[in-house]
Amino acid sequence: MCFIVSIISAILAYNFFISDNLLLAVSSALVSLFFIYLMIKNILYVKKLKEKKNDN
Repeated sequence: MCFIVSIISAILAYNFFISDNLLLAVSSALVSLFFIYLMIKNILYVKKLKEKKNDN
C-alpha cells in the first residue's frame, strides 16, 4: 500500500512540477518521500524480527 501511494504521489509531483504548480509539486513529493520512509522502516523492522527469530 505504501508503495502504491508513493508512486502515485511521485507521478502527481512530476505532473504538478511540469505544469508550474510548485506548491502542489513539493507537497506531493513530501508525501511520496514520507511513504517511502515508512516502507523502508517497515522492511528493516521485519528483517530485524526475522533475524531475531532465527537466532533463537
